[in-house]
Amino acid sequence: MKKVLLNEFSTAELEAMFAAGGIDSAITVFGSCESHGGHLPLGPDLFVPAEVARLAAQRLERTIVVPGVPFGTSMHYNANPMAVSLRFETVTALAEDIFESLIAYDIRHIFVLNGHDGNIAPLEIAQRKVKQRHPEVVFAFLPAWWSVIGSRLGDGFFAEWNGLGHGGEGETSITMAVCPDLCDLGKAVRQMPVDSIRIGERVQIMWDIAEVSATGVTGDPTWASAEKGSKMQDALVGLVADSIRQLDETGWRYDLRQ
Repeated sequence: MKKVLLNEFSTAELEAMFAAGGIDSAITVFGSCESHGGHLPLGPDLFVPAEVARLAAQRLERTIVVPGVPFGTSMHYNANPMAVSLRFETVTALAEDIFESLIAYDIRHIFVLNGHDGNIAPLEIAQRKVKQRHPEVVFAFLPAWWSVIGSRLGDGFFAEWNGLGHGGEGETSITMAVCPDLCDLGKAVRQMPVDSIRIGERVQIMWDIAEVSATGVTGDPTWASAEKGSKMQDALVGLVADSIRQLDETGWRYDLRQ
């Protein structure tokens, strides 16, 4: 199977790949370590995007995968043991340093694949700061795969809430596909936020998990299945691979005036 993970290559292999123009872009992965309920491990926010990145890169010609960051900003999920939470400023600084490291080796096409909601704001800040310093660098950002996957799978694929939720139907399903031995659907409990907090249609409430869930979960994981998860994984891998392939075709030029 094609090797794509950066930390599995030797220096000699990388030097040869650079000399041959074999590395053009990198996928960076950002996750978290926090409770996802009694039925899931703490690591879906890392495990899922890391596997998706690996499988997507194997479909591409000149893309490598940077080791995923296992921690994120998880202060809003610390009611259940045990969240390892970074400050927003730490996530931003960490991402900036990773991006700058890639740029130092002339990797100027960077796909940012995020697995955790708390990382969205600091990752956007990091990309904009680096972009300002290096205008030639192109970032492609998938901030919340869980919010786009439903539209790729069609109406009726998920039983409720379009599969959304923290440890809900969608995340539980795809985690069952990625690491089935770490999941126990027998401990899954339905926990819908609308049952515990008023949520407006057009505004976002800055809730803490303790305010909307007694289990650390939102959504209904009892509808989850490994079969659904496998289809989700295939769709997500396709989304990432197709996006990078389309960018490759234009040399990552997105300005239609060029």
